[in-house]
Amino acid sequence: MVRLVVLSAVSLLIFLGGLSGCTPLPPKPEQQQATADDLPQWQDGMLASLSQGEHHPAVASLFAKAEQARQQQLWRKAMTYLDQARQIQPRNPAVFYRQAWVSLQMGDAVRAEQLLQRALVFAGGDMELTRRLRLLMAEALDAQGRGAEADNLRRQAALG
Repeated sequence: MVRLVVLSAVSLLIFLGGLSGCTPLPPKPEQQQATADDLPQWQDGMLASLSQGEHHPAVASLFAKAEQARQQQLWRKAMTYLDQARQIQPRNPAVFYRQAWVSLQMGDAVRAEQLLQRALVFAGGDMELTRRLRLLMAEALDAQGRGAEADNLRRQAALG
């Protein structure tokens, strides 16, 4: 009886081991890097005015909700949606950009600068994206009374 149970258990393990090799895992979707086109125009003040690019569908939805909150000047609500988007895509510079913009609206230029520094890390070699991030960072520096640094960033952004 014991021998039959052991034999059955071994047979089951061999069978399951064979099945595990037959069902490959689905390929992971590649992480999409945000590009400059994914970012809103600073001059327009719109958080979701441009194409949302290849963001996770939940992130695109949260961007839309953040834009609705922005239109109503509900800055904390907008930031909450953007915090949720960052939990989904923690390396997406477009999320950091939007959070920095909202931080500036809330009067927190120091936080905006910190968020933009992170965005620059994840921007990679995208020169247009880097330019836009630098321009917004110049706004954050101006708000902190650091005009000389802001002017330097604007020069860097103009040079490309």
